[in-house]
Amino acid sequence: MRARLLPLLLLALACERAEPPQPAPAAEFIVAAADSVFWVRSDAEGIRVRGAPMVLAQVGDRFAELYLVDDDYSFYDAVFIGQRLYKRDLVSGDSVQLVADTLMPALARAYAAANPDERPLDKDEQGSENPRTVATADLMVLDVHGPWLSYEYLTDVDVVGGVSSHGARRGVVDLRTASAAPLDAIVGAGPARRAVAAARERWAALRDSIATIAGDSAVAVAPTVERFGFDARSFTLGVVDRRLQVRFAITQSGAAEEANVVELDPQDVDAPAWWDALRTGYPIDERAEERTWPRPGFTLVGRPADAPTARVALALRDDAGTEWRLGSVPSPVQRVMWIADTGDVPGMRAALTKAFNEAAFYSGENRIVRHEARGARAPLVRPAAFSGRGPLPVRRHSAARHRSGT
Repeated sequence: MRARLLPLLLLALACERAEPPQPAPAAEFIVAAADSVFWVRSDAEGIRVRGAPMVLAQVGDRFAELYLVDDDYSFYDAVFIGQRLYKRDLVSGDSVQLVADTLMPALARAYAAANPDERPLDKDEQGSENPRTVATADLMVLDVHGPWLSYEYLTDVDVVGGVSSHGARRGVVDLRTASAAPLDAIVGAGPARRAVAAARERWAALRDSIATIAGDSAVAVAPTVERFGFDARSFTLGVVDRRLQVRFAITQSGAAEEANVVELDPQDVDAPAWWDALRTGYPIDERAEERTWPRPGFTLVGRPADAPTARVALALRDDAGTEWRLGSVPSPVQRVMWIADTGDVPGMRAALTKAFNEAAFYSGENRIVRHEARGARAPLVRPAAFSGRGPLPVRRHSAARHRSGT
């Protein structure tokens, strides 16, 4: 159930032909793609691409890493595992909690009260191989848009011979304040009010359709419909062709079966002022075969790669149309963070280097691919497969696990 960090993906340059003899355009940026980030630097010495299996956010002029902590409240015959999501500033090293599960500790307290003869397991103590209760919470990063982090929260409670319960919701947290962000704080009162009203209408129509379908079948209507609900706080942000969108998700609680998130149709919203500074991090025409990020003096180009898994082949193109290939990264490419647009924060470059170095230990390997300006060819390094769908995996600190070993 826990998402795993995949081994480090770093792809070298395809080697069917030599690159142009002249130096590539000067550029420096970080590509956030699927489960990893890739730091690209191009100058007179050549092109260097370095990858790391981590999730980075850029908040103003500072970079931060996102990571998860597992909390284990298990007993011998009952598993309770929650999660907390943190942000770590790369320069200061300070960590701040962003989101925390509260259901698992509450269930553990209730279990302890109902079973006074049992005690929580000690560290490294083994539990039952077949516990009667298994309860877990999963926090997943879906995407990051400047200071706004979109996440998904799933809970699963399975009790042998008892009542099982599953829940799902989404939300946005402000990385600057580590607090939940209502939609009006993100896009303004007027656009938020219109988006919520439209979402309520869409949910009402969808709810009626669910009830009608259930009423025409042998399935009872109430259990199917009433486990869903509309909450204006259950939404995430998205981008299509540089347009900001809001995507409401129907909340679920008390579902008898594992909950799947029901997302309403995305809505374009009027771009708030903060969006102008982030717009260039997203490609033009995401639905085209070729996606481009235009910059002064060059364009970053992304195309579907010829690979057995979903990948994006990246290249730098100068104003004359000459291209230098950067290799391929897992699909989708979430965003590009331009170093040139980042203010001169003391120690930031050293902090980025340290973070990429430390990330080598997350997956047990680290690879740096260097493309010399002379046109030397680098070997192709292929990572493990990644589907490119679903939430972003983020690394876990000191992950406490189900102690039965199952």
